[in-house]
Amino acid sequence: MTTTVPADFSAALRAAIQRSGLSLNEISRRLREQDTPVSISALSYWQNGENRPERASSLAAVTALEEILGQPPRTLTALLGPRRPRGRWTNRGGPVVTYDQVWHRPESVARALAKVDATPEDLKSPHRLSQYLSYRVDARGHEESMLVRRLIRADRDGTTKFVFVTRCSSLTHPPTIIHTEGCRPSRFRADVPSSTCVFEFLLDRPLAAGELAFVEFGLRFPPGQTDQHAQIAIYRPARDLVLQIAFDPDHLPRTCSGYFQPRSGLPLEKRGEVSFNRAASTYQFITLDPEPGQYGIQWCWR
Repeated sequence: MTTTVPADFSAALRAAIQRSGLSLNEISRRLREQDTPVSISALSYWQNGENRPERASSLAAVTALEEILGQPPRTLTALLGPRRPRGRWTNRGGPVVTYDQVWHRPESVARALAKVDATPEDLKSPHRLSQYLSYRVDARGHEESMLVRRLIRADRDGTTKFVFVTRCSSLTHPPTIIHTEGCRPSRFRADVPSSTCVFEFLLDRPLAAGELAFVEFGLRFPPGQTDQHAQIAIYRPARDLVLQIAFDPDHLPRTCSGYFQPRSGLPLEKRGEVSFNRAASTYQFITLDPEPGQYGIQWCWR
């Protein structure tokens, strides 16, 4: 019998995985053992055609995959073709997710956005290339404030604004903007039943397509925010993401760990203990080349 090998990388990988009888969890484990780690979600993206391996570490993992899946050398790597160009002039490739794939109760996000004449599509533009979020938790264990820094790139000429969505554990009072740089607050609205808040910011100047800009803003939450996690949604591939939690030095959590959730409703993928700076009482979770999904830090007091 003659076996036809699919000419497309994702189809060939999917067929090889099916023939091997191995689960994605087992394949991911074996890749880690060979020092070529690939997450379960990344393997899923590869076989479904939502993304493809391009970095040197990913290409090394594909070579290891050929052995794990019992494929002849270069069976999969030969199907990848030349690396796609990156940078300002590249076609905006890579997986893109929609708000309803990453947000719990997405209908509340859409309702809140509509109140500032925005749609869920506006969450993806301008492109957030780099993001830094720092949360401060007070001595009672309540989330007190948030600082957001973004490196953005305009998708079209005449880009003048962006929206930011966050969800509180309770909404007794509206959150307040306490600081901005490179932008200024325009409108705030909330879907009160779900405590979903949306802010519209105006940029200091219009951006042309492909132009970069840095923006920063600080947000003070209403009293009584008792969530024991902080997270952010990534809709398009980015360069880096930093999540930081600053605790009161006299009230530190017992455990603190990072996680990734590729889609709403899927299990959280633990990313291990986050780094701890005892002098500053801060925990950091840093991710390079983050894939779309939810990234967060969760902690436990007891």
